[in-house]
Amino acid sequence: MSEAGSSAIATLPEKSQLGKTTIADEVVAQLVEIASKEVGGIHCIAKQGIGEQLAGLSQRLSGKWQSGQGIVVEVGEREVAIDLRIIADYGVKVPELAVTLRQAIINRIETLLGLIVKEVNIQVSGLFFPESHPSEPPSRRVE
Repeated sequence: MSEAGSSAIATLPEKSQLGKTTIADEVVAQLVEIASKEVGGIHCIAKQGIGEQLAGLSQRLSGKWQSGQGIVVEVGEREVAIDLRIIADYGVKVPELAVTLRQAIINRIETLLGLIVKEVNIQVSGLFFPESHPSEPPSRRVE
């Protein structure tokens, strides 16, 4: 996923005399991925092309974490912002899907990590048509 030393780390607001707790950006991205798998109507998280991966280099240098799987996370001390690219199943109501997915991500991160989610930007970058991806290979037309 991320190269060593290339990700930012969030510091939880609760400090104790025994030490502090930090959360790596990869943890936030993993929760985003889990939440997206639990919401119906999402075929997959969109992979990024080479141009976006090169653009992601500057994002990593600026403190944003990018998975290469269509998830970009920027974590501050108490807040997080997320950009997510998905492929939606054909026939799903995209506005409703986005609302449901956004709420699932916010609930999971705020509940499990205690971070405040400032924004979840969702880009639907494609549709999945099940009939165009048969489970069996097509038969040959000629022998």
